[in-house]
Amino acid sequence: MKSIRDLLNNPNMIMDSEALEAFKRQREAEERAMVERIMRENAAARQAKLQRIFDENSLIPPVLRKATFENYQPTNTELRVAKETGIEYAETFRPDESKNLLLTGDYGVGKSHLAVSVLKRLIERGFTGIFITVPELLTKIRSTYNRDSNHTELELLETIKAVDCLVLDDVGTENGSDWAVSKLFEVVDGRLGKHTIYTTNLDSVALEKKIGERNFSRLMFDTIPVVMKGEDYRRRGFGRGDQ
Repeated sequence: MKSIRDLLNNPNMIMDSEALEAFKRQREAEERAMVERIMRENAAARQAKLQRIFDENSLIPPVLRKATFENYQPTNTELRVAKETGIEYAETFRPDESKNLLLTGDYGVGKSHLAVSVLKRLIERGFTGIFITVPELLTKIRSTYNRDSNHTELELLETIKAVDCLVLDDVGTENGSDWAVSKLFEVVDGRLGKHTIYTTNLDSVALEKKIGERNFSRLMFDTIPVVMKGEDYRRRGFGRGDQ
């Protein structure tokens, strides 16, 4: 083994040693870059898969696909306040500041219309969003139990958890089985710290009874209730099924 004195007396050997260290640093940098590239590619592939799940599960009913803030026409002060609340929510939305909305009121007053309008505005701003009814969501979860399913229950729940804004429409219309209540809790609990918009035709007492105290407590965390009462949109010809 060469001594330090030998290395100092042999400049060429010193240069070789420096070249070796430089080579090692270059290889390490290349390896780090390769690992980072692979991680980016894996993340991109995962995001693409999640996006396909988003597209599959963002099931806006045909009657609501043209819904916007502009064509929502409130007929009283309460509904005008609801519209203004929706617009403010969409325009001031920040992913790092958790805030939910609970739109509650009679059938046909435009709850789903406003929820879709908020979601569309957020997507225009570059955020991700899903609109889905609770019964349809539970059906989707059940479908993952089929061995021919293209994605797992975990992937579906992770997608629901990760999206910037989730609209859960028609909360309280699902059957009240223990399984349904448990899965709803998984979804709501997984959204803590995120942004979720809920719509329901039930008042607070009936909703708590329907979904259970634990679910109701989670649902109301960081949630602004917006009560909507007014004329039925369907009687004004907006379209059957709008809520």
